[in-house]
Amino acid sequence: MWWQAGGHDAHDPAFGLSLAVAGLLLAGVYVCALLILLRTPLRPALQTVFAPLGRMALTNYLTATILVLAARPILGGSPENWSTATVLLLAGAILTLQWLLSTLWLSRCRQGPIEWLWRWATWGRRPPLRATPKSNQISTVG
Repeated sequence: MWWQAGGHDAHDPAFGLSLAVAGLLLAGVYVCALLILLRTPLRPALQTVFAPLGRMALTNYLTATILVLAARPILGGSPENWSTATVLLLAGAILTLQWLLSTLWLSRCRQGPIEWLWRWATWGRRPPLRATPKSNQISTVG
């Protein structure tokens, strides 16, 4: 952030480089913070929140993209012009909806629909979709 605030113009190539470096460093901080939190009593709560989202990561990524594209006409303009509050509220609403739908879907199925199609395409045979009582349990390592 210090490098970015050093007076780089948005059109300066150094600004783009600083933005990329800052993004990677911030992602590293998020990962480290989450790994530290997983070593605390918060682990079960974090697993409850993140496990359904992770088991349907590809489905959630694609549906978030579709939802943001669908929100463009409603919110007006392109996402680059939306306020920070609008972006955060939309992201929070999408994430909450995805968590709810992922949890409900995974109560009946082994993985998300896109993950299922991906396995079918890569394995060359149709995998089971419906969950059996044992396959529905989220395994924990550690």
